[in-house]
Amino acid sequence: MPNAATMRISPDRDEIVSEIEIAVPAERVFQALTDPQQVLSWWGQAGIYRCTEFQADLRRGGKWRSAGIGPNGRFVVTGEYLEVAPPRLLVHMWVASWTGDAETTVQWELNQIAHGTMLRLRHSGLAAHPGIGDSYSGWPRMLSWIQALLERGETVQDRNAA
Repeated sequence: MPNAATMRISPDRDEIVSEIEIAVPAERVFQALTDPQQVLSWWGQAGIYRCTEFQADLRRGGKWRSAGIGPNGRFVVTGEYLEVAPPRLLVHMWVASWTGDAETTVQWELNQIAHGTMLRLRHSGLAAHPGIGDSYSGWPRMLSWIQALLERGETVQDRNAA
């Protein structure tokens, strides 16, 4: 049985940290996070939300954009890459349509472990925008989707509707 993703919120409510073990090398996890075709394979589930577009200029200062369908209609998330160090680190700004113009930071840390990769996500800058942290309780679900793709080949199309 796969390991479940965990999540904790910092005491000052500025950062969410979510992590999961994935039984593949860090290079493979990094590809799933950055390759547009792979992102579209794992990001979503019918009845929750689903990414239908993903573009990335994968370099420091490069822009990225995702768009899709959620419970309240279309959504868009954009940002700029702040740090790109394959296969260990990816840091980018995060601006989501459902939180207005709130600019936060998402950091993906990939650490090799005995059975594959520990994928740790840090979403920070939340305290500057009171209340938006509640919008991001779905990170463990997203990490589980990445794990499902990489360990079992499960895609968005394979998942039952929520």
